[in-house]
Amino acid sequence: MKARPHDAFNRRARGFVLLEIVMALGLCALLAVGMTQALEQISQTSKLARQEAQLLRALDSALAEVVHQPEFKQASYRFARSDDGIDAAATVERVELFTQEKMLLDKMYRIQVDAWITDGAEEVLRRSIETYVYSPQSNL
Repeated sequence: MKARPHDAFNRRARGFVLLEIVMALGLCALLAVGMTQALEQISQTSKLARQEAQLLRALDSALAEVVHQPEFKQASYRFARSDDGIDAAATVERVELFTQEKMLLDKMYRIQVDAWITDGAEEVLRRSIETYVYSPQSNL
Protein backbone atom coordinates (compact mmCIF):
# COMPACT_ATOMS: atom_id res chain seq x y z
CA MET A 1 0.00 0.00 0.00
CA LYS A 2 1.38 3.31 -1.09
CA ALA A 3 1.29 6.40 1.17
CA ARG A 4 -0.79 9.15 -0.23
CA PRO A 5 0.61 12.73 -0.23
CA HIS A 6 -2.18 14.14 1.94
CA ASP A 7 -1.36 11.58 4.74
CA ALA A 8 2.10 13.17 5.17
CA PHE A 9 0.46 16.58 5.31
CA ASN A 10 -1.97 15.39 8.03
CA ARG A 11 0.94 14.03 10.14
CA ARG A 12 2.77 17.36 9.88
CA ALA A 13 -0.40 19.27 10.71
CA ARG A 14 -1.00 17.09 13.78
CA GLY A 15 2.60 17.75 14.93
CA PHE A 16 2.09 21.48 14.47
CA VAL A 17 -1.15 21.39 16.53
CA LEU A 18 0.70 19.53 19.31
CA LEU A 19 3.43 22.21 19.29
CA GLU A 20 0.76 24.93 19.53
CA ILE A 21 -0.85 23.20 22.52
CA VAL A 22 2.50 22.84 24.32
CA MET A 23 3.32 26.51 23.71
CA ALA A 24 -0.13 27.60 24.93
CA LEU A 25 0.25 25.52 28.11
CA GLY A 26 3.70 27.04 28.73
CA LEU A 27 2.32 30.55 28.28
CA CYS A 28 -0.57 29.81 30.66
CA ALA A 29 1.88 28.43 33.25
CA LEU A 30 3.98 31.61 33.03
CA LEU A 31 0.88 33.76 33.48
CA ALA A 32 -0.26 31.66 36.45
CA VAL A 33 3.12 32.02 38.18
CA GLY A 34 3.10 35.77 37.57
CA MET A 35 -0.44 36.14 38.90
CA THR A 36 0.40 34.06 41.98
CA GLN A 37 3.37 36.29 42.77
CA ALA A 38 1.28 39.42 42.24
CA LEU A 39 -1.47 38.12 44.54
CA GLU A 40 1.12 37.26 47.21
CA GLN A 41 2.56 40.79 47.01
CA ILE A 42 -0.94 42.30 47.28
CA SER A 43 -1.62 40.12 50.32
CA GLN A 44 1.61 41.22 52.04
CA THR A 45 0.91 44.89 51.32
CA SER A 46 -2.63 44.57 52.65
CA LYS A 47 -1.39 42.88 55.84
CA LEU A 48 1.22 45.60 56.40
CA ALA A 49 -1.36 48.37 55.86
CA ARG A 50 -3.75 46.71 58.33
CA GLN A 51 -0.96 46.37 60.92
CA GLU A 52 0.03 50.01 60.40
CA ALA A 53 -3.56 51.14 61.01
CA GLN A 54 -3.82 49.00 64.16
CA LEU A 55 -0.52 50.38 65.41
CA LEU A 56 -1.61 53.98 64.87
CA ARG A 57 -4.87 53.36 66.74
CA ALA A 58 -2.90 51.85 69.63
CA LEU A 59 -0.56 54.87 69.65
CA ASP A 60 -3.47 57.29 69.76
CA SER A 61 -5.16 55.34 72.54
CA ALA A 62 -2.01 55.12 74.68
CA LEU A 63 -1.20 58.80 74.14
CA ALA A 64 -4.73 59.84 75.12
CA GLU A 65 -4.54 57.70 78.25
CA VAL A 66 -1.33 59.39 79.41
CA VAL A 67 -2.16 62.95 78.33
CA HIS A 68 -5.56 63.04 80.04
CA GLN A 69 -4.26 62.27 83.51
CA PRO A 70 -4.79 65.10 85.99
CA GLU A 71 -1.13 64.88 87.01
CA PHE A 72 1.89 62.85 86.03
CA LYS A 73 2.93 60.61 88.91
CA GLN A 74 5.48 58.48 87.12
CA ALA A 75 8.00 58.89 84.35
CA SER A 76 7.24 55.75 82.36
CA TYR A 77 4.20 53.65 81.57
CA ARG A 78 3.94 50.17 80.13
CA PHE A 79 0.65 49.14 78.56
CA ALA A 80 -0.73 45.61 78.44
CA ARG A 81 -0.41 43.82 75.11
CA SER A 82 -3.53 44.35 73.01
CA ASP A 83 -5.59 41.57 71.45
CA ASP A 84 -3.90 42.46 68.15
CA GLY A 85 -0.47 41.67 69.64
CA ILE A 86 0.60 45.32 69.96
CA ASP A 87 2.86 46.39 72.83
CA ALA A 88 3.16 50.02 73.89
CA ALA A 89 5.17 52.10 76.33
CA ALA A 90 5.21 55.80 77.18
CA THR A 91 7.74 58.11 78.79
CA VAL A 92 7.01 61.45 80.41
CA GLU A 93 9.77 63.96 81.05
CA ARG A 94 9.79 67.54 82.17
CA VAL A 95 11.20 69.94 79.60
CA GLU A 96 12.28 73.54 79.74
CA LEU A 97 10.70 75.47 76.92
CA PHE A 98 11.18 79.18 76.41
CA THR A 99 9.06 81.75 74.62
CA GLN A 100 10.49 84.12 72.03
CA GLU A 101 10.85 86.65 74.83
CA LYS A 102 13.07 84.16 76.74
CA MET A 103 10.46 83.43 79.40
CA LEU A 104 10.42 79.92 80.85
CA LEU A 105 7.25 77.92 80.28
CA ASP A 106 6.96 76.11 83.58
CA LYS A 107 5.31 72.70 84.10
CA MET A 108 5.74 71.58 80.48
CA TYR A 109 6.11 67.88 79.81
CA ARG A 110 7.16 65.89 76.76
CA ILE A 111 5.26 62.65 76.29
CA GLN A 112 6.55 60.03 73.88
CA VAL A 113 4.66 56.84 73.13
CA ASP A 114 6.18 53.88 71.29
CA ALA A 115 4.13 50.98 69.96
CA TRP A 116 5.37 47.89 68.19
CA ILE A 117 4.27 44.56 66.78
CA THR A 118 6.45 41.50 67.21
CA ASP A 119 6.38 38.21 65.39
CA GLY A 120 7.94 35.83 67.88
CA ALA A 121 11.25 37.41 68.89
CA GLU A 122 11.44 39.65 65.82
CA GLU A 123 10.02 43.16 65.76
CA VAL A 124 7.88 43.59 62.66
CA LEU A 125 6.76 47.20 62.90
CA ARG A 126 7.42 50.12 65.29
CA ARG A 127 6.02 53.63 65.39
CA SER A 128 6.38 56.55 67.81
CA ILE A 129 4.42 59.69 68.57
CA GLU A 130 5.17 62.60 70.87
CA THR A 131 3.50 65.69 72.19
CA TYR A 132 4.03 68.46 74.74
CA VAL A 133 1.58 69.05 77.57
CA TYR A 134 1.12 71.70 80.22
CA SER A 135 0.32 70.07 83.57
CA PRO A 136 0.29 72.48 86.51
CA GLN A 137 -0.47 69.78 89.12
CA SER A 138 2.47 67.54 88.15
CA ASN A 139 5.78 67.58 89.97
CA LEU A 140 7.92 65.09 88.10
